[in-house]
Amino acid sequence: MTIKLLTLKTNHTIMGKITEDLMGAIITIKEPVQVVQVPPRSQNDPGSIAFSPFLEYAKEFKDGFKIKKDDILITSTPVVELENQYNQIFGSGITIASSIPKV
Repeated sequence: MTIKLLTLKTNHTIMGKITEDLMGAIITIKEPVQVVQVPPRSQNDPGSIAFSPFLEYAKEFKDGFKIKKDDILITSTPVVELENQYNQIFGSGITIASSIPKV
C-alpha cells in the first residue's frame, strides 16, 4: 500500500493509501483526503495546500473506496512534505527527511 495523489476526471485531487486489484482495472483508496489550494491572504503570501476530508462519513473511509481506473485522469507521487503531513494524520507519524535543504 502506497500513498498516492489521484486526480479524478471530475478535477478532484485526492490523496490516500492505494492498492490496485489484480486485473489493474480498480484502485482502492483508504483514508482519502481532498487536496485543495488555499489562496494567498496577502500580497506576500504564496498560498498553501490544505486537506479536506473526502467522504469521511462513509463506512468505506477506513476499508477503502473502489475507483475505476477509467475515472482517474492522473496518478502521481506526492512531494515528501505533503506525504509527511498526511502521515502525521493517518500514519505512524514518522516523517521522511527531505533531500532539499531548508534556507
